[in-house]
Amino acid sequence: MTIHTITEHDELKKLASSLEKKSEFAIDLEFDRNRYRYGFDMCLLQIYDGESCYLVDPLSRNLDIKTIFPPIESNQIQKVVFAFGEDLRLFHSLGCFPKNLYDLDAATSLLNFEPASLTNLIKEVLNVEVNSSSQQSNWYKRPLTENQKQYAADDVLYLLDFKKELEQKAKKRGLLEWIEQENAVFNHLDYSNEDHNNLIKDKDKNNMTVFEWHVYQQLMKFFDSVAQKYNKPVYQLVNKKLVESIAQNPQKASSWENTKGIFGQLKNEKFKTELKNVLNQSIEEAEHKNLSKSRKASDTMTRDEYREMRRRQSQINNLKDQLLKPIQNKIAEELGAHAKSFILPNRLAKEIVAGEAELVPDYKVELLRRYANELDLDLSDYI
Repeated sequence: MTIHTITEHDELKKLASSLEKKSEFAIDLEFDRNRYRYGFDMCLLQIYDGESCYLVDPLSRNLDIKTIFPPIESNQIQKVVFAFGEDLRLFHSLGCFPKNLYDLDAATSLLNFEPASLTNLIKEVLNVEVNSSSQQSNWYKRPLTENQKQYAADDVLYLLDFKKELEQKAKKRGLLEWIEQENAVFNHLDYSNEDHNNLIKDKDKNNMTVFEWHVYQQLMKFFDSVAQKYNKPVYQLVNKKLVESIAQNPQKASSWENTKGIFGQLKNEKFKTELKNVLNQSIEEAEHKNLSKSRKASDTMTRDEYREMRRRQSQINNLKDQLLKPIQNKIAEELGAHAKSFILPNRLAKEIVAGEAELVPDYKVELLRRYANELDLDLSDYI
C-alpha cells in the first residue's frame, strides 16, 4: 500500500475531485489541543478511499485545507470514522460540517463490544496488528517520521473492512437501523461556537471567594492573550495554581521575577508591570461591583435554593431507580452490559426523568416504551 502525502494545492484538488465520485471513504485526524502549541489545530488529515491512502498536510503553505471540505460535507458520500467526537468539534471550528458519518464506535457499542481502543478492536475483529507507538507524538513537527506516517495511515486503512465485518454482525442481530439512527445524530450537532481552550473551569472556584474569583478570571484571560502571542499553551507559561495564589494574595506579583514555574521570557520588569496593571484593574472592578471577600465563589445558591436543588436531585434519582433501572437491567440481560451502557447510561436516564433529554434516536424511545410495557412501568410523562 502506497501512502501519498499531499502538500500541494493541485494534489489536494485532484483528491477532492476523486473523492466526489466515491460512495464511501475512511477519514481521521491528528490534532493538537493546547499540548505543544496554543489552540485546537488540525495537524494531519488521513483519508483511505478503498484503494489508496492519503495524508493531507494542513500545515503546508501550498494548499488550502478547505479544498477538501466539499466531499466531507456531502450527504451522498459516507465517511467511515471511529470515535469522531473531537474530530467533529475541530471540523466545526474550521467551518466544515461533515455529513453522512458512520462511526464504528457507536456500532461496536451497540454490538456489545467491550470499550477499547481502535488498535485493540481491529486486532479483535480483523486479527490485524497495527502500529500505536506514535499516538502521543508531536504532530506539528515536519518532516513527519516514517513511523508517524504509518501510524496515521493505520488509523484509516482498516476502517472500511472493519465496517463490513460489523455490518454483517449487525444485520444478523437486526441492529442496522439502530446504527443508522445513531449516526444520523451527527448531522444535527453544531460545535462551532464552543470554547476549545476552556481555561476557566467551575471547579477552580472551590478555594476562592467571589472577589478572588473575579480577579482570577481576569488574570487567566490576560494569560490566554499572552499564550496566543507566544503560540504556547497557557500551562507552558504559568501554573494555574500560581495564578490562583496571586488572585488570593496580590502582593505575590511583586516577586514575579523570582517565582518558579514561569516561562523564562516573561520574567522581566516590563511583563511584571503589565501583569500588575491587569491585577490592579481587576481588583478595582471587583471593589466597584462590591463583590464579597468572604463568601465562597462556589456558593452561588442561597440555602433555600440549595435545599431545593438537592430535593430535585433526590427526586430524579428515585424516579430513575424506579422507572429506568429495571429497563437498564432488561437491556443488559438481552443485549449485553456494554450495549446497555451505550443505549441507556445513567446520565441519559436522569435526563429523561428530568425532561432534559435531547436528540434521542427513535429506536431508543421505542425500546424504552416496549420494555416499559413488558415491565408494567408508566413512562407516559417522560417519553
